[in-house]
Amino acid sequence: MKKQHPVIFIITVLSILGIGILYFNLQSFWNQEKYSVTVAVSKTPLSAPFYVAKFINAFDDTCVKVQYEEVMGGKTAFDKVMTGMVDFGTSSDSVIAFQSLAGQPFVTHAVFTQSDNDVKLISRASENIESIIALKGKKIGVTKGTSSEYLLSTLLALEGLTTEDVELFDYKPEQLISAYNNNEISAIVPWEPYAFQTMQLLDSKVKIHDTKSLNTLSFNLISQTADNQLVEKAKCVLEGISKAINYIASNPKKSKAIVINALNLEPSFIDWVWPDYIFKLGLNQALLLNIKSQAIWVVETQMSEFKEVPNSNNFIDSRALSQVDSGAVNITL
Repeated sequence: MKKQHPVIFIITVLSILGIGILYFNLQSFWNQEKYSVTVAVSKTPLSAPFYVAKFINAFDDTCVKVQYEEVMGGKTAFDKVMTGMVDFGTSSDSVIAFQSLAGQPFVTHAVFTQSDNDVKLISRASENIESIIALKGKKIGVTKGTSSEYLLSTLLALEGLTTEDVELFDYKPEQLISAYNNNEISAIVPWEPYAFQTMQLLDSKVKIHDTKSLNTLSFNLISQTADNQLVEKAKCVLEGISKAINYIASNPKKSKAIVINALNLEPSFIDWVWPDYIFKLGLNQALLLNIKSQAIWVVETQMSEFKEVPNSNNFIDSRALSQVDSGAVNITL
């Protein structure tokens, strides 16, 4: 029996050494160097997957260490991307359409949120405007050069009208409510949360028209034109966002609470907008068509010195999303 002790001792030592080597290698894997990236996140519930991703540490198992820079609006996020202040930004398809005319090199890597009811038409209840045709000759407040004016143009076109058939007044988004309340205009076309705030403030004095499904707004992950390393970073960001989207689907109440706390919102507002949101990664032909149609509208309404609509394909990069979820890419480039 005593002769077996050295053998057992050797086996034990070798086992310990093997476990040590394995542990060291696993530690090296777990602690591998990550890319540090900064994302300009627009402070809106449309950015919900990013707020949820941060809360659940969705980027921990990816190749990126993500820092957020919260900004007001997708246009500000876009500007920070183009000036090189951040690596990525969250921006709407309207911003993409408007900025595509400027000839700047940028791409969207994926849509992560959609809403077909974010911009709304609100009229004065006392004026009994029951149909779009009844807007003819009315004073309407919009935020020019944005999805606000674009939705109004779409609604008017369905009745054979144009913006020349109404009196347009240009206001900043936060000014629309006071202009309406001061009887300067008969109707406004705000986006959220201003539509919700108008309803809360004026209640029975307003009529919210059913414009659901007439215009779909998407929120996208954008960057400057991507080299291979930036595509790799985008892939890892989208891996984290994919986890967050799955969490939202499985835990809607907890997800709403996360967004409410992150943005300091009223629960009633989230309940108001949440049913209109679709959280899903994708790149499809609908996005291309939406960008193109809005760019054409900008040119035709002479809001831009640019007279030629660029190829929308130039602003799509599907490489990152294809690696995360190839089935989410349904686009011909």
